[in-house]
Amino acid sequence: MKSSVLNLIPFLAVASAASSGCKTTLPSNLTPGASTHNLTLSSKSVIGKITQREYILHIPANYKTSNDVSTPLIVAFHGQQQPAWSMEKISELSNPAFNNNTIVAYPEGMNVQAPGVQWLGDPLAPNSTTIDDRILVGELLNHLNAMLCIDTSRVYAAGLSNGGGLTGLAMCDAALNKRFAAFATVAGAFYPDASLTEPLFEGDCQPALNGRSLPYINLHGLADTVVAYNGTNTPPPASIRVPEWVAGWATRSACDPRPSSAVVESGTVTQYGWTCGGKQDTVVHRAISAFGHGWPSIKNQGEPFETLRGGPTSWDATPLILEWFGKWTL
Repeated sequence: MKSSVLNLIPFLAVASAASSGCKTTLPSNLTPGASTHNLTLSSKSVIGKITQREYILHIPANYKTSNDVSTPLIVAFHGQQQPAWSMEKISELSNPAFNNNTIVAYPEGMNVQAPGVQWLGDPLAPNSTTIDDRILVGELLNHLNAMLCIDTSRVYAAGLSNGGGLTGLAMCDAALNKRFAAFATVAGAFYPDASLTEPLFEGDCQPALNGRSLPYINLHGLADTVVAYNGTNTPPPASIRVPEWVAGWATRSACDPRPSSAVVESGTVTQYGWTCGGKQDTVVHRAISAFGHGWPSIKNQGEPFETLRGGPTSWDATPLILEWFGKWTL
């Protein structure tokens, strides 16, 4: 998939989808074609107090400094013990070769390990009665909508590993999932209730789709040793089997029961696609042969990422995800 083709996708917006920030003055520290670090917003996600949560914001090169043309947004969630700047680097969602048209926000998890950042949904993370990152997701959307000119019909979520888990929790949340047009997870970590100290991905997954088919693309390596494809992790606890997790969303979206399948990327990937409500590939799963835990990319990502994923792939996940996002709108 060529990036030159992707950058021709216009992501055109309609006036009715414009956020409240349209026609306000663009903050002076935000520059089209650049990323701004160490941005903060006040958050109630740490239960019982107000906390300043950090994020990185990438403004695409084609963004209008007049702040009056509504623009798509991706919220990208990093993995466990992976800071937001690393997610920007690894995912290349800010790379102008892939993306000149979409704002990308990279929120930062709380530093609750020793050391390391993480999100709700991991077995080692504090319960949602202590920190509930789902609250942050909604707050961040409100914050960005008030500051930038965002096309609220074209807001997307993408997550890696534990960040894929938070993306899954946003899918499961009846209020949050209505604010996103589509979701993507890469090496996503989703756990059965028995592996956690509170129900999240099973008993508490109540998306209330009410007839909506929820667009979702899932990429996962068959040789993943961190979040095993079959759910049998070493060390434990178990995660939800990837085919079971994906099929669950196909069922919730009332998709046709039998997906299409094709071997792609020179035989290294089996891609499954579900048609839902007459729309092909509403739910997509890529099972990646001989690939471990990480973000598929032709580039060397350095350590520990190369050891975890088992080296580069012959294809890039980012243009695939961005082009697929471009199909969906609220």
